[in-house]
Amino acid sequence: MRGVVAAGDPRTAEAARDVLADGGNAVDAAVAGAFTAFVAEPLLASAAGAGMMTIALPDAPPLVVDFFSTMPGLGGTPDRLDFHAVEVDFGATTQTFHVGRGSVATPAALPGLLEAARRFGTRPLSALVAAAARHAREGLTLSAENAMVYSLLWAIQRQSPEAVALAGGALPDRTTRLVNPALADLLEEVASLDAVPPRFTRALLDAFGPGHGGLLSPVDLERAAPRLVEPRRIALGEWTVLTSPHVGGARVARLVGELTSRAPETDEAEEAARIAVASRNASARDPGGRGSTTHVSVMDAAGGAASVTLTNGEGCGFVAPGTGVQPNNFLGEEDLNPDGFHHHAPGTVLPTMIAPTVALRHGRPRMALGSGGSNRIRSVVSQVLYRVIALGATLEEAVLAPRVHAEGDDVWLERAGWRDPDAVERALEARFARVHPFPGRAFYFGGVHAVRATGDGEAVGDPRRGGAVASV
Repeated sequence: MRGVVAAGDPRTAEAARDVLADGGNAVDAAVAGAFTAFVAEPLLASAAGAGMMTIALPDAPPLVVDFFSTMPGLGGTPDRLDFHAVEVDFGATTQTFHVGRGSVATPAALPGLLEAARRFGTRPLSALVAAAARHAREGLTLSAENAMVYSLLWAIQRQSPEAVALAGGALPDRTTRLVNPALADLLEEVASLDAVPPRFTRALLDAFGPGHGGLLSPVDLERAAPRLVEPRRIALGEWTVLTSPHVGGARVARLVGELTSRAPETDEAEEAARIAVASRNASARDPGGRGSTTHVSVMDAAGGAASVTLTNGEGCGFVAPGTGVQPNNFLGEEDLNPDGFHHHAPGTVLPTMIAPTVALRHGRPRMALGSGGSNRIRSVVSQVLYRVIALGATLEEAVLAPRVHAEGDDVWLERAGWRDPDAVERALEARFARVHPFPGRAFYFGGVHAVRATGDGEAVGDPRRGGAVASV
């Protein structure tokens, strides 16, 4: 089988592909893709964000590199927290996010990717950062999807002159060439040191510590080491699904388990309603935000698989000086703080819905997938797994199939793709108080970027979020 990659941007996919072509394994490629996402997908991934990678390599037990953020504050709290609400207009609705220096959770992306590369990779770090550093130094134009994300989140990005400068000085569009030499320097320094550069740590502490209304302290950063953990296992006949040990993985396990526990309905509308009810049964507390998250899936020619999901929330609106990096705003996201903001004990790992997934068949890695999309992640990842494993769909059919998602009395659906969308909508109206239809495939329903070991290898980038594929 050839090596295959699916990701959220062509530059991300190409960086991973080039590392495979140079002899790297799936983890090398996933790390290279992740570094490049910092540049090509700048509001979806950040060196001061977080993520998780599920890894299954030949002749080695599968593991998860968990580098989701922890609650800062171990070094004390500021007299006054820099933390405020920003209303974001999504057109049909508005949503309030909280940003500022006090919204920054302990950054974990760089340590996590370094840990994955050290333990499971085969290529030097210089090769893994090369594409990202080149794009950051030479500049690139945004994809349509990432330009749209900028337009949606511009109220947050204009919180500081430095964040505006990262965007080129004004709201960028598809013609804007974004250049970030400070990030290029940082990534090259990461490679030369094989470590998080001390100046990056100092910049985070100087700008986001208690002296400036933030919570980051040296002890927070020192204790925020990546965690190597067992994946959550879901047994589905000859398949075993490996996913996140966090709440997101638990919801995938419940939902895909319910969907595969009985035969599908022969009536399309009733099947759509069954999927929606199962989604509700695995529900979180609220519908969640847009989901500023991206994903890279890789399978190499030796049969190894790596699935990495990255997130930066919506960004905090400020930049770590001299680094070209905007940290996360995880402490200002309602999904991650269901009991109220700043209620987590310092040092605890924040909850997350991300669920990078690898599926084994007869014990061998056969599929890798994951998605952005906040609380929709459980629904969309589970629906793709269900269609491939239980219904025998091709990977492309499963990714492109219309989606539904439910929370409480609300259900969201894509109308396009059903044989009789009116009948589907009526079936949902009979079971939910409120039905929210989208006419076609929508960004709201995440982006399942997936690869599968079939023949020469199959890769599908979800068009809902600018998906791209590449192969060796």
